[in-house]
Amino acid sequence: MTRRTGAGTRINPDHINMQRLVVVGVVIAFLASVMTSWNGLVAVAEWQGLPTAWRWLTPLMIDVPIVVLTLAGLILRKREDATWLVDVGAYTLTSVSAIANFMHTESVRGLGTPESWAGAIINALAPFLVLLSTEVLGGLITKPRRVSKQVHSRAKPKAAKPRSAPNVARA
Repeated sequence: MTRRTGAGTRINPDHINMQRLVVVGVVIAFLASVMTSWNGLVAVAEWQGLPTAWRWLTPLMIDVPIVVLTLAGLILRKREDATWLVDVGAYTLTSVSAIANFMHTESVRGLGTPESWAGAIINALAPFLVLLSTEVLGGLITKPRRVSKQVHSRAKPKAAKPRSAPNVARA
């Protein structure tokens, strides 16, 4: 009779249940980040002079394109097209959103205490977490590119041929 000790048991990180767990965690973090950033940007919309009924448009025009541009970047990378425009757009909007969230916290609480600084920094992180969550989720749900053996063999560096010294006539 053999006994199982469990010594050989390991968690398979590529197991579907592990991936589901990561996806659930990413979605929860994404939703919390969007809600945090959304609240800050709705408050910032007042600074724009928008009527109260229209203030939801500010987070819509900043945070939603972050997700859209990030997902478009995944599509373009899969197609092996240039992604610089969507990358610049996503990072620019993320930075604008982060600065706006930081400034909103500063306007409400000031920055006179370590706690208020921590709150402002955490609120400024929210848009970056939206971007990161979208990138992680996209990376998990897309199939990785397979490199063909032919492409792989071309990528190997070839040994340089030794050069013979040039014959130089001496005068």
